[in-house]
Parts: sequence; C-alpha cells; structure tokens
Amino acid sequence: MEEISLREILDLLQENWKMIVIITLLLVGFTAAGTIFLIDKTYSSSTTLIVGKPEGYSSTISDTANELRINQQLVGTYSEIAKSKSVMTQVNSALNLGFSDAELANMITVATVNNTELIKISVISEDPVQSATIANKTAEIFMTDVAELMKINNLQVVDEAVVNSGAVGPNLKLNLAIALLLGLIISVGIIFVKEALNTTVKTVDQLKNLAGDVSIIGIIPECQELTLNGEK
Repeated sequence: MEEISLREILDLLQENWKMIVIITLLLVGFTAAGTIFLIDKTYSSSTTLIVGKPEGYSSTISDTANELRINQQLVGTYSEIAKSKSVMTQVNSALNLGFSDAELANMITVATVNNTELIKISVISEDPVQSATIANKTAEIFMTDVAELMKINNLQVVDEAVVNSGAVGPNLKLNLAIALLLGLIISVGIIFVKEALNTTVKTVDQLKNLAGDVSIIGIIPECQELTLNGEK
C-alpha cells in the first residue's frame, strides 16, 4: 500500500473542504431539527429522605472506612427496594399511571447525598407534574416497605419533590457536538475512501512506479488558464 505524507493529506482535505463543510452542516442541521421537533422533552423531580441504619449496623462500625462501605451497601439495598416490583406495583396502582413496573423503575434513580444517611429519589418523565407526583408517592411507599423489611425507625421526608418546569432533556448542545464530530469523521472518511479508489496518476513518482523501466520523455504541466492569441 502506497504511503501518503502529511502534506498530501492536508492538500487532499483542502481540495475537498466544501464536501466536509456541506456534510457536517447537513448532519448538524438534521440533528438540531430532530432534537427540537422529534424528541420529547423530559423533566426531573427529586425528594430527599433521611433513613437511619437498620438494627445491628451501628455495632459493627469501627472506623470511617467501614461506615463509608456500609453506607454504600445500604444505598444499593435501598435502591433495590425503592425500584422493586412490589413498590412499583403499588405506585402504579395508586397513581393509575399505566406504565409497566419495568418502565416505571427505569424512570427512577436512588442515590446517597454526600455519603450521609440522606438519600435522594429522582424521577425523570415527559411530564413535570408526573415526575414530582411519582417521586413523592415512591418515597411514601418506600418508607413503609423499608421500615418493615429492615426494621428502621428513623424515616422521614426532608424535602418533598416539587414541579420543575425546566426540561433536563434532550441535551441539544451535546447532540450538536456529537453531530459535528460525526460529520467531520464521516466526511473525511468519504474523502479517503474516494482517494483510495481513485486510480488516476497524479505525480511523476506514481508514473515512474507504474511505468517501471520505460523512459518518460515529457510531462505536460497542469494549467488552470489557457492563453489564446494573447487573450484570456
């Protein structure tokens, strides 16, 4: 395979810069239109709870590292309980949502707040009111279930979920940045594929390689303008 120098690559890109610009702009334009008009906006609401440790956990804590590990384990446990089929079925039934349990669980995330006993239940949906309603109802049912399952007495809501009218998705800037990068990659890829399939002899060195021992008696230089009788 014939090697290509950096200068030849730059010349190739310069010759085809219009193709690069057109393909990139088209992809960015289609992405912007699709993001604005075709993808539904999503809204997020969160509720914060304080959840004490289950009976028996405090006696096992000997240092900060152990407490951090235990908090991480508890968050994983709380997350599984909050998104369990039992809780999701109760939320669906109470709010008449019409989602499957799996669909509802995918809308919910559970995370700790700075490695404390505070946990945040967040919901993302296409309706800001629905997001807040689901978050509050999930927290309510979760507290009842986790109190029974893990024998926890210290359970209360710190902040209830409120309706947030500002959309959190789709991320137009991120989508446009990805489209811009893909546009450049695709257009440059097309240029190199075309060049690889091009069998035209462009340089004297290429001609010598093809001709072998045959002597080259003349070269016609490339001329952009022809002069005829002194007139352009």
